[in-house]
Amino acid sequence: MKCNTEFIQRVTELFVAELEAQLSEQPQARIAEIEGMMREALREVGASALSAYLTSQDEMYPEPELPCSCGKMTSYRFRRSAQTMSVFGWVPYRRAYYLCDHCHQGLAPLDHRLGREPGQVSAGLAPLLALAGACSAFGKSSQEIQRYLLLGVSENTVRKETQRFGELQKAREQEWISESQDPEAYRERQRTIQERPRRLYGSIDGAHAPLQKEWREMKVGAWFEVETIPRERVRAYRRAKVGETGALRAKAISYYCDIQEAQEFGVLVWATGCQRRADLAEEVVFVADGAAWIWKLVSFYFPKAVQIVDWHHAEDYLTALAQAAFGEDETAANEWFERVSTDLWEGEVKQVIAACREYEEDPRAQQEAHRAISYYTHNQHRMDYGRFRREGYMIGSGTIESGCKQIVTHRLKRSGARWSEEGARATAKARAAWLSGDWEELSTRRSELPLAV
Repeated sequence: MKCNTEFIQRVTELFVAELEAQLSEQPQARIAEIEGMMREALREVGASALSAYLTSQDEMYPEPELPCSCGKMTSYRFRRSAQTMSVFGWVPYRRAYYLCDHCHQGLAPLDHRLGREPGQVSAGLAPLLALAGACSAFGKSSQEIQRYLLLGVSENTVRKETQRFGELQKAREQEWISESQDPEAYRERQRTIQERPRRLYGSIDGAHAPLQKEWREMKVGAWFEVETIPRERVRAYRRAKVGETGALRAKAISYYCDIQEAQEFGVLVWATGCQRRADLAEEVVFVADGAAWIWKLVSFYFPKAVQIVDWHHAEDYLTALAQAAFGEDETAANEWFERVSTDLWEGEVKQVIAACREYEEDPRAQQEAHRAISYYTHNQHRMDYGRFRREGYMIGSGTIESGCKQIVTHRLKRSGARWSEEGARATAKARAAWLSGDWEELSTRRSELPLAV
C-alpha cells in the first residue's frame, strides 16, 4: 500500500496538532521523548484503523444460513466479537457468527475469507516473531520484540511461530523430495530447463546440538556459487600462500539441515541439489572435510562431481604431527612443516605421506603419524591442490563451516539450552531458510495456512 501525498499531508497535520497539544506542558522535551510518543501514537492509530477496517469488511446483511463442513446448514446467530494479535498489538473486531445445530461447530465467514484465526497471531506479525526466534533465544526475542514493536509477546508465542516456520520449510523440502524422485518430473526438467549452472558448489558437514537426553549431530548442507574478489580486498592469512585460497568467495548460498542418519540425509542432499539444478549443471564441485560419510553420499548422488578435501583440514594434520615430532624445537618443527606443507599445497600427496612415514616408529609422534597417513591415503585423489588452484576451484570449506556455526552453534547451543528433537529441527530449518533468503516464500505459506477447525 502506497499512500498518496494528500492523505499523508492530512494525517501529518493532525499528528502535528496533537503532538503540539501533548507537548505544550513539556517545552523542553528531547527528540527521543518525542519519537517515543509518536511511535506509541502510530501504533494505537494502526490498531484502531485495522480494527475498524476488519469490522467494515463483514457483510452488512448476513445470510440467514450457510453450509457447514459436516454437510448440514449453519444458522446466523449474532455479530460476535473477536481479536487477533497484529503488528499493532491486540486488535478487536466484530463479525457475523453462525452455529450448526447438528455438529455444534461455529462459523465466521469473514475469518475464513481473510485467513484470520481469532485469538492467534496475524499473518502479518507471524514472520516477524518467527524471524526473531530464528535469530535469538526465544526469551531474548520476546524482550527485543517489546523494544522494537512495543508489543508484549510471550516467549512461548515466539517459539510457536518460529517452529511453525521450520515446519513450513520441512514441508517445502518434502515437496522437493517428491519431485526429485518422480521420473516424469525429472524428464520434464531435462526437456524444459534451458539455463543451467556452469559450475555449482556443494558442501556438507555436521555439528552437535544439545537435545534433552543426548547430543545429536545436526547435518548441514550448502549449495552455492563462487566469484573472484579483487586481490587488494583479500584479507591477510597467517601464511602468504594460503592467501591464494582467499581470492574466491561464495555467493547465492542456500542452506539445508536435519537431524538424520547419513543415508536419509542423502535424500535431502539430492532433492535440494535438484532445486539448485545441480543435476543439470555442467560441473558440480564438492568441498568438505575428510569424513567418510560425506564422500559416500557425494559419490552416490553426484558420481561425476569434483571432490576436494578442505585445505585447512588437510594442513592441520601436518601441524599436529610437527608439534608431536619436534616438541619444543620450534625451528625444526617449522622447517619440517614448511617443506611438507609446500608439497601438500602443490598436490604432491605421495611425498607428504612419505614424509609422515618417517615418524611411524617415533614414540612421541607415532599416533599423529598414523592419523595423518590414514587421512592422506584415503583422500589422496581429493588433494590435488596444485591442479585445483590452476583450474580456479575453491579449496576451502569455510562456507559450510560458517553455516554450521550460524545454524547450530549460534542458535541451538545457547547456555542451558536443551531441545526436543522436533524443536531443534524446526528452529534450525527456520534459521537455514532465513540465511538462504527464503523468508518471503515461508511468509506467503504462513499466510495461506488454513484456519484451525
